[in-house]
Amino acid sequence: MTAKAILIVDDDELRCELLAELLQDEGYAVRIANDGVEGLDALEREAADLVLLDIIMPRMDGIRFLQVLPQRIESPPPVIVISGSMDSVGGKTLEEMNVAGTVRKPVDPATLIETIETALSQGAMPED
Repeated sequence: MTAKAILIVDDDELRCELLAELLQDEGYAVRIANDGVEGLDALEREAADLVLLDIIMPRMDGIRFLQVLPQRIESPPPVIVISGSMDSVGGKTLEEMNVAGTVRKPVDPATLIETIETALSQGAMPED
């Protein structure tokens, strides 16, 4: 069986390294992008089964990434937002923005893995 591919989109290099190590230990194939622009480009080059997304990033933040994702990627993967404290943005809830789940910072590894497994079992993001 092929490992599920997870794309981490986050500008914090240390957090990316720690998350990548945790996910690789769990058997996932991991790629990293350091902002939303890199994340979308990475998804256009090679599909991912799931995206872990930070919100506050340079160039393109996570909110813009969520808005552009269904326009750029034909079958977008589920997205899990990793955030310090956020349930809504611009009057829209994360659920309305097709977010498959949220994990609060600091990240609890067991919660993250459980959220990833749930999102992967539910499939891809619905199209607008």
